[in-house]
Amino acid sequence: MVIDDEVDLTTFLSSILEENGFSVRVANEAVSGEQLILESPPDIILIDLMMPGRTGIQLFVKLRANDATRDIPMVMVTGIKDQIGVNWGDIVDRYRTRRPDGFVEKPIDPERLMKVINGVLSGDAADGEVLHG
Repeated sequence: MVIDDEVDLTTFLSSILEENGFSVRVANEAVSGEQLILESPPDIILIDLMMPGRTGIQLFVKLRANDATRDIPMVMVTGIKDQIGVNWGDIVDRYRTRRPDGFVEKPIDPERLMKVINGVLSGDAADGEVLHG
């Protein structure tokens, strides 16, 4: 599942994932993305950190708080400056949740993206470690 407000980026991410054998659903904003996830939970979710309306952070927190979605691996897609401005420790403490399972920085490098996704899905990260690409 890819959730990003940039249509060109969702198309690009979808094509990379499909070329690597994934079936992909796309949403261009958080509310419709959440609805699709609740209807049919995916194996992994890529969420843009900064979106208009409900942000990727807000969606992430809501999904982690839901028993039906909390254990789905989540990878945040972000520009480096976006990630620097987010205090994940504070979010984890405040909402009593765990960190995202991975981060992929824009501009997207397909090889790094797949390394993070495959690592997250295979459980390659040590307990508490976040995979970056």
